[in-house]
Amino acid sequence: MVAAVGGRSERDLVTALQAGDQRAWRDTLETYGPMLIGYATRLLKRRDAAEEAVQEAIVSVHSGMHRFEGRCSVKSWLFRAVHNKAIDELRRNKRYVTPSDNEDGRWEDRFDTTGAWTDPPRPWVGSMGAQIDARRVLEAVQQTLPSLPHNHQQVLLMKEVHGLSSDEICDILGISSANLRVSLHRARRALRQAVEPLLEERAP
Repeated sequence: MVAAVGGRSERDLVTALQAGDQRAWRDTLETYGPMLIGYATRLLKRRDAAEEAVQEAIVSVHSGMHRFEGRCSVKSWLFRAVHNKAIDELRRNKRYVTPSDNEDGRWEDRFDTTGAWTDPPRPWVGSMGAQIDARRVLEAVQQTLPSLPHNHQQVLLMKEVHGLSSDEICDILGISSANLRVSLHRARRALRQAVEPLLEERAP
């Protein structure tokens, strides 16, 4: 089995955490803590709120560790707890933004039953690609991502920023792989549409 945290296999890590091994908990938080804080901060836009959400999530996971059955990884379970706390905070403050009904309906016929494009967008190449550099693209993405609806932000952050696997994201969000493909397509489409005008404006 592949080593997980502190040289332990995932199974040994779970056993140690359930036994209350403080070294195992410290290693786990040192490994995953920065990623969890980064994700919550990008969603909540405030470091203090993110730290509070992560702290509450860890307390919840710690108290419920005896119920962990290994159906997902410890990393996924921690991420799910932080994700839920962050979304709860956004909703409590009426800051959670979803795509409009018109947006969802407008693109519904763009995907087949597997979540693949029925009418793929044109490749992002050609004259625009010749006029811009990687730094400009990155700056535009960083500027635009926080303005997207939160359900677009969350899948892009998990997949593109934090490098979670599709299986991990499905575990965290409680969705099927087909639903994830559709969500990613829509999120990437929304990001692309928002970024392209910025890049065109900045092009020499």
